[in-house]
Amino acid sequence: MDKQILDLLTEMSKEMKSMKSDIHSLKSEMHNRFDTIEAKLEGVGGQFELTNESRINEVDFIADKVNKLEKDLYILKNKSSN
Repeated sequence: MDKQILDLLTEMSKEMKSMKSDIHSLKSEMHNRFDTIEAKLEGVGGQFELTNESRINEVDFIADKVNKLEKDLYILKNKSSN
């Protein structure tokens, strides 16, 4: 009976070590996946910022042109009124 208990405990110990190893492997795999996802998200975020920056620059450029045209029209109207 003692031998059976000892064998059973030995087998349980082996299985627990195997499970511990599997859990450690899973932890490492998940960590690597999260790092990959985080890197991809940072890349997308950077692209979004660059896209917005170019749009902001375009909007500023157009706004400056419109302001200049309005100024020129105002000057022309005032010259023709006098």
